[in-house]
Amino acid sequence: MQPETPAEAQSDQTPQNSAAMATPAGPSARTQTAGTTEPAAATVRVDLERIDRLVNLVGELVINQAMLAQSVTEAGMAEHAAVVSGLEEFMMLTRDIQDSVMMIRAQPVKPLFQRMSRIVREASNAVSKDVRFKTEGETTEVDKTVIERLSDPLTHMIRNAVDHGLETPEKREAAGKTREGVITLSASHRAGRVLIEISDDGAGINRPRVREIAISKGLIPAEANLTDAEIDNLLFLPGFSTASQISNLSGRGVGMDVVKSSIAALGGRVSITSEPNIGTTFSISLPLTLAVLDGMVVRVANQTLVIPLNAIVETATLTSENIKPIGHNTELLHIRGDFVPLYDLGIQLGFRHHKDRAENAIVILTTQEDGSRAALIVDAIMEQRQVVIKGLGKSYDRIPGVAAATILGDGRIALILDPTGLTNTPISKSPDQPLSLAG
Repeated sequence: MQPETPAEAQSDQTPQNSAAMATPAGPSARTQTAGTTEPAAATVRVDLERIDRLVNLVGELVINQAMLAQSVTEAGMAEHAAVVSGLEEFMMLTRDIQDSVMMIRAQPVKPLFQRMSRIVREASNAVSKDVRFKTEGETTEVDKTVIERLSDPLTHMIRNAVDHGLETPEKREAAGKTREGVITLSASHRAGRVLIEISDDGAGINRPRVREIAISKGLIPAEANLTDAEIDNLLFLPGFSTASQISNLSGRGVGMDVVKSSIAALGGRVSITSEPNIGTTFSISLPLTLAVLDGMVVRVANQTLVIPLNAIVETATLTSENIKPIGHNTELLHIRGDFVPLYDLGIQLGFRHHKDRAENAIVILTTQEDGSRAALIVDAIMEQRQVVIKGLGKSYDRIPGVAAATILGDGRIALILDPTGLTNTPISKSPDQPLSLAG
């Protein structure tokens, strides 16, 4: 007697399977069967270069729309009902096209976060540590170009958190912690930007050791009096490393300075917060898109600037009564029962002296990634419009507080400001060397 072939075995089982499938299995089974009959959404794979070309064309369309609106105003046709109606429809159509193209480029960060899970496993095995990896905000959508270029910096920071951030299981037990360390990777939208945070529940930054290494390498003088934040930022100096020996994860000369440069190239910034025996958090702030944004066009000392609209909370008229001086150069704005740091854009950018501030100036309240607010003084608000983001290129060094540039409807170039970077780091205090691309 010959053994059954697979085909014969399958044939013998077919009637029983068919009978079982034909037998009703209750409401839940009927619901599941009905759910599987729904057609899947059709998708098309398109080369990224074609999408980039479409984005560039949409950017040119936005610029041409602004130029057309400028020409209509200069020609005195702004009161012509038919022209105004047609121009408004053109503007709405341009916005719809731009939103649709941006939706094509926007992708959730989930695939990127999933790749980081493998990095955590490999790094934890290499250093013999127990690590649990948590993710939050995986559905947060970011421009595809940003996601692709964020992979290497995130990989380095995850490895750094496993190697330097978390203690060994023995040290964690001695400190009253669980043997298993936790690394959390989260993403969220905040103040019109994408905020990505890598946090660990380790021992925190050993600031005395960081300071000692910086002195031994000649990066700071021995008598330097640094704050905790300034000591933490020493980690971003080129070639700085706290690794005592070279391994697959540390001590190879590729430090956090590479991470900071990569993030800065995307128009972002990175910051550190750390508490002893509680942990360390690296925060990466990135623009939502690298193509088009809604901005408020303002005038400061005869210069035209653009402030991202999603960073603006409200506007108000500035009066001497609501300005509260603190110290020699610091001013606060008293508004709605709260005190907000006040910054004059003309002074911050080196366009004018303090005494040259325009009468009846306008203050714009902006929100920061950490939830705090800041007030920016401008001379006038011109209009609200979509602007095309143009990088400053390699001809200019990266300037704190300046995100990019754009082309206005009259052909002039205007700087796009980064309110958080502008208020954290003064750009210039010298009116003799103003910052301008307008010519």
